[in-house]
Amino acid sequence: MKILELTPRDLDEFPRVLEEGVLYISEECELAAHKCCCGCGEDVITPLNPARWRLDRHGGRVSLHPSIGNWKFACRSHYWIRNNRVIPSYGMDDEEIADAIELDRVDREDYFAQLQQAPPPSSSQASAPKSQHWLARLYKRLRSWV
Repeated sequence: MKILELTPRDLDEFPRVLEEGVLYISEECELAAHKCCCGCGEDVITPLNPARWRLDRHGGRVSLHPSIGNWKFACRSHYWIRNNRVIPSYGMDDEEIADAIELDRVDREDYFAQLQQAPPPSSSQASAPKSQHWLARLYKRLRSWV
């Protein structure tokens, strides 16, 4: 990774050109943006909502959840942003990327289906599908290390 730390910058309007090393945040627009941390120069846009990415603040530091997977870019970089630091991930092959994209799609569908339900689900009902997806992700990651 070329960029190992990002400086959060809150704003109302995004600049036309993003600077390397800056994480632009607009909670009003529910978006965050930064240049890809590998140094390829691509702009990375992350929608901030429970179905996509969540922004956590800890004093002057920020974290984005889940990881950033730039699989549509030529660099195919994958990393986490935790407390302003960029934590590189292992390289994922085509099958792992396809699995991660599918799991994200299913998670989004589950989230929107839960919003459509009249009575809110009990905590055990809401967490069951997520825990199954978490286990599937863990299995995939462990399998890639062996």
